[in-house]
Amino acid sequence: MEFDRELLPDDLVVEPWVRIAVGNEEEIRDEREVLFFRLTRNSAIVIIDLTVSKSGMGPCACACGWCRGLNEVEDLETFKGTILEYLKIDLHDIRIATNNFHEEFIFTSSGFHQVYVAALDVCDIKNISEIEGKNKSELPKRSATVAIKRYPATHEEELFIAEIETIASCKHPNVVSLLGFCDDHPEKIIVYEYASKGTLGDYLGGHMCTRFIAKFTWVQRLKICIEVAHGLNYIHTSLEDKQTIIHRNIKSHNILLNKNLEAMIDGSPLCIFLQEIFLNGQIVGSPGYLDPEYRRTGRLSKEVDIYSFGVVLFEICCWRLANDPIYDKGLAHMARKCFKERTLHEMVDPYLKEEANGKFSIKAVDQDSLETFLQIAYQCLQETRDERPTMETVIKELEKALHFQENKDNFQISLDEIKLATRNFSHPIGKGGFGQVYRGEVTHKIGRKIIAAKRLDRKSGQGETQLMTELEILLEYKHENVIGLVGYCDEKGEKIIVYEYATRGSLDRWLKHNDLKWRRRLEICIDIATGLDFLHGTSDVKQEVVIHRDIKAANILLHGNWKAKIADFGLSLISPINQEMNYVIDNAKGTYGYCDPQYITTSMLTKESDIYSFGVLLFEILCGRFVMEYNNSKDRNLVNDVRRHYEEGRLDEMVFEAMKKQIVHESLTTYIDIAYECTHEEIESRPTASKVLIQLMKALDFQEDHEIWEPKLPRDYKKLIEISNSPELDSAVSNKDIYDMLFKGILLHEGSVFFSLGTRGERNEIISATRFSYKNRRSHKWASIPESRFQKVAEIFDVSNLKIQIKIKSHFLSPGVNYGVYLIFKFCGPRKISSTPMYVNLKYKMGKETLHSYFATWRDNECVVINVLSRQVIK
Repeated sequence: MEFDRELLPDDLVVEPWVRIAVGNEEEIRDEREVLFFRLTRNSAIVIIDLTVSKSGMGPCACACGWCRGLNEVEDLETFKGTILEYLKIDLHDIRIATNNFHEEFIFTSSGFHQVYVAALDVCDIKNISEIEGKNKSELPKRSATVAIKRYPATHEEELFIAEIETIASCKHPNVVSLLGFCDDHPEKIIVYEYASKGTLGDYLGGHMCTRFIAKFTWVQRLKICIEVAHGLNYIHTSLEDKQTIIHRNIKSHNILLNKNLEAMIDGSPLCIFLQEIFLNGQIVGSPGYLDPEYRRTGRLSKEVDIYSFGVVLFEICCWRLANDPIYDKGLAHMARKCFKERTLHEMVDPYLKEEANGKFSIKAVDQDSLETFLQIAYQCLQETRDERPTMETVIKELEKALHFQENKDNFQISLDEIKLATRNFSHPIGKGGFGQVYRGEVTHKIGRKIIAAKRLDRKSGQGETQLMTELEILLEYKHENVIGLVGYCDEKGEKIIVYEYATRGSLDRWLKHNDLKWRRRLEICIDIATGLDFLHGTSDVKQEVVIHRDIKAANILLHGNWKAKIADFGLSLISPINQEMNYVIDNAKGTYGYCDPQYITTSMLTKESDIYSFGVLLFEILCGRFVMEYNNSKDRNLVNDVRRHYEEGRLDEMVFEAMKKQIVHESLTTYIDIAYECTHEEIESRPTASKVLIQLMKALDFQEDHEIWEPKLPRDYKKLIEISNSPELDSAVSNKDIYDMLFKGILLHEGSVFFSLGTRGERNEIISATRFSYKNRRSHKWASIPESRFQKVAEIFDVSNLKIQIKIKSHFLSPGVNYGVYLIFKFCGPRKISSTPMYVNLKYKMGKETLHSYFATWRDNECVVINVLSRQVIK
């Protein structure tokens, strides 16, 4: 096979490299294959693929800027006569604008180029139609402050051409615009629109920051990320002729910011056009941003830029450069490591965690917004390209993060609204640690809603600090078992938090209530444990840890459906996740009787302090009495009494009298075992909230197995188990397991009867074809089909005069119930299922009476059902 040398410049060395077949065997017979050539120019290696056939050479599929139409664009002379010719700027004009490239006009300088900022007249061309039929001198011009990128004379002409060509093809607000160029020998100059706020990289790095000191808010950072994402998506997917540009050098220093802090992707001499796959032996890009797969294989794709953008996302979140010395192996490696260890929050810029607006101590970053951002940033850094998201997905998730953040401020409620809702604070319903709580009805966000408004008592010394802490937590920690925030008010000296209203009040009002049954109490305990697990950061959702410090019955609120929610976070403490937390608190705070003795004596606060308090609450719920019901005796309280009775085996004496006959033994022992562990004197011996939750759910399973599932079982279920052919019934450990198996169905009478329970407890029997008598000779044979419940089915060849007989005895059917009798069969060959009943002519006898059925219906499993007897009462 010959290679047409006229397609390539003379200085491009061509040699066959490897030949591979493409497609399946049929395609190869179609005489199509791909031939890879290695082309060498100035020691750089480019591998292109050419689709060829015996009939001749196909078109080049590379389109890389060297071989894509190089017969058409060999040097800048080819640009003459195109729109680019109208963008050419005289060197004389540039020298005048920059005072002959005086250093006072230098904006940035590197080993690759210098950038000058100056005022210059440029063509004001918005579309190609404006230049048709006009001379260059006739085109409109405007004076603008521009960025003039000046390359050294040694800069390769091909790279210079590629940069002009790629940027000239881009028309997008988030991709830097080409305003002109100059190629007067030996100069190579490109003129861009000026980004007065520099590059994003100028702002990053903490102490390394040299140009700018300003830090951006989270909203500003998100908007920059979204703008870059839109620009990157554009060059990947939206160019004319469906061309794709791979930038190859996405990094913070190539993201320009204009006076409005709007982001633009800077043009790069490393940009290339790409149609499908491009293999480049020369790996280019910036250390710290480079896709590991590209570095390893040399294979280029859009995902190379997506990886680099993922690094930029983490730079923006951490406010550090990718090559910051604090990261031994780079920012990307640290981000992946922290994500797997669930410690990503520790990398977040501390500035984002500081107070916002000086009113309330509200974090600047919404938790949902940050979680959404970190998730998509991590996905961009996946090591395999197939796992990385598309830019459309990245844009969608970043916009979602922005939506979460911008809607955070919707929680503000005016003082007038709250006064109107509470009738000028005329309906108090309780008192918190720092103020009175009022009931009201407010119109806010989602319509009219009953609320509880906690109003700061201005005379309370620490009240404002506690209110700020509570608001911060409720804004960031949203969970079905944490009281929900409706809004807040900070006006005219008033500070108010507005919560969702819990119609049943606090748990302490119900501890001694006979109507609060044991199963309901267990469900409440599980809700509390679930909420505490979330706050402690040990659930699937990872975040900073909240230590409540005041878990007690009065701080558990109950909704109308008995859903329990943890409330009152005024004393709470927020701590970084996955860190051993030992805090020394000068003045231990909490409620006496619930407070961890270790915390009281040592002032050391840990998550286990909450676990101890929860253990006390578990004792209260079991015993139906409060922890301090002994005239505030310090030597005797509920915890000591329950622990002593537990150790002496006399726990029954402590159970709430109204519940003693309700509790199943297994439920009680499981419950008290974990409650006892929670109140252990040694912190190390106390369980996590997650373990408490697991054990409480087991206790509930035992109770429900007795209360719910045992009554649903047939009275003769033990007899059914004895005569069944289902060995799995022998291994059933609970009544629910047995019920599930009976509902699914079991085989009886040596596999000839299939028995099952219906949704309303009705008992059904399916009789195997082996129990029928067949009067026709040679009318059937026995067969096995996988979808049948029975080992054998009758395969019948002639049904024109079929005579079968069976005697049905309702051994296990319930008396006094209406039952139907159905004949079920399936055609041997494939049939089209129809919703229309099928006509049949079935004559049958029941006793001495002759009856007929004329219609059959289809089931989804291709079975056909004939209603033989629609109604019969079993006696």
